[in-house]
Amino acid sequence: MGTSFERVGIWGVGLIGGSLGMAIKRAAPETHVLGLGRDAARLRRAREMGAIDAFELDGLRVLRDCDLIILATPIEHILLALESLGNHLAQGAVVTDAGSTKRRICSLAWDRLPSTVEFIGGHPVAGREVTGVENSLATLFEKAPYVLCPGPRSVPGNLSRLRSLVGLLGARPVIMTPEDHDRAIARVSHLPQLLSTVLANFTDVRDTEIAGSGLRDMLRLAGSSYSVWKGIFDTNPDNIDLALEDFVRYLQTIRDAMRDGSLSAHFENAQACYRKIKPSNP
Repeated sequence: MGTSFERVGIWGVGLIGGSLGMAIKRAAPETHVLGLGRDAARLRRAREMGAIDAFELDGLRVLRDCDLIILATPIEHILLALESLGNHLAQGAVVTDAGSTKRRICSLAWDRLPSTVEFIGGHPVAGREVTGVENSLATLFEKAPYVLCPGPRSVPGNLSRLRSLVGLLGARPVIMTPEDHDRAIARVSHLPQLLSTVLANFTDVRDTEIAGSGLRDMLRLAGSSYSVWKGIFDTNPDNIDLALEDFVRYLQTIRDAMRDGSLSAHFENAQACYRKIKPSNP
């Protein structure tokens, strides 16, 4: 089963862009995938891995041949791209992104892109603590949520086409507003990253001599680079701040529970949450 998109342009062929390309080529080999970027060595590597069929270095003119364009660069670069992209798109093209926040990206896209194309915000909620196309996986999005944020004047057919593509990647499409996405993702993604970072900084290096897999599991996200996260913190600070505020308040609840002997209820709730989200084949 193929996709209704014949030529896909991926701007930014790193971990996410490369994984998208590999997943598309695996699901629909006949789809032509074009990579755009500034690093020829990285793009050649992506082609060797089968993530893209061809590449261009800053060749925006080639986007006129694409019916789907995916912006898979860091958020700050997505915002810059949206300022200059409009004159290089074919009429009827669909544009989406892979940014981890949605409000500012969607607002700018719906304001700047021409009415002859449609922007649907996207966020594949999957990743790794490592970066680079060499770490891309065709299976990265399997069973993962993939958020889509259609605009106020969305064409139902375009959303259906994008939903179908997301399904072909093995992901689970979730339709949300940019506001609802940023509020929820602050708690389930951005807060865990900060907590892992804080715990890594809090841990005394002398104590790691007796650390086991539990600590390693908790600190996995701490291996992420700040350069990957900077745009996220810059574009969702209000929701992240609220999540942190609520979490600090809840920490005091846990402290009180330890003192009054009621901690078991919190463990039971936590186990129920874990059973709900744990992978079926860990």
